[in-house]
Amino acid sequence: MSHKRTKPTGQQRTYGLLVGAIKDGQIDPKTKSPHYEIWVKADRDYRIAVNVQSVDGSEVLALFDANFTSPTKLDLPTRAAGAKGFTPLKTGPGGQGLDYLRDKLFSLDSLAAIPDEGAGMSLKNLLDAQIERAKADSAAVVLACGEFFQDRGADETFHFSPELGVHDIHMMQGNGGKFADDNRVNGDGALFIRFKGGETVALFTRFSIQDVPTNDQTGAPE
Repeated sequence: MSHKRTKPTGQQRTYGLLVGAIKDGQIDPKTKSPHYEIWVKADRDYRIAVNVQSVDGSEVLALFDANFTSPTKLDLPTRAAGAKGFTPLKTGPGGQGLDYLRDKLFSLDSLAAIPDEGAGMSLKNLLDAQIERAKADSAAVVLACGEFFQDRGADETFHFSPELGVHDIHMMQGNGGKFADDNRVNGDGALFIRFKGGETVALFTRFSIQDVPTNDQTGAPE
């Protein structure tokens, strides 16, 4: 299924950027690997699946930046003002996608364990607040870097059809074992929400089991 941490067997990877307006959002407690699900309206309906737990027992480490000012190499202001929908981006050496270790957008040490749910600060509460703010701001735009997915039938969370969207909204390098095939450079996932006036919040996540540094060509642990 599309909400798993790794790709379904035999499915071709398509990394890219989804740009659109936020319709709704909610935690998804039904799966083995819970996600926060975001409903996006663009050229069609999409779902963004943001990891808030891991399937392998490792911690999800996160950085929530409430005032993210870098345009990144994606040029977020231009992308936000442009066409809405999913745009594929080249990964690998010289690729177009984000890279947690090479783009110098933040210090990797600033990512810390944040509970997925709870009464205090949690990823659910942080995302709930931003989703509600975006729903009330007609100019708000979400930009999500990750893997495109499409499944048959209606979306399992928001019930639009067909079910499609973006997942793997996290670092995609430094993996070992069964996730070693996920490794690459210039292909990390991230979530940005730009509000009226250009104020931007950003969410970067990785799994504690992902090792750094990584190879500049393959993204595998060194």
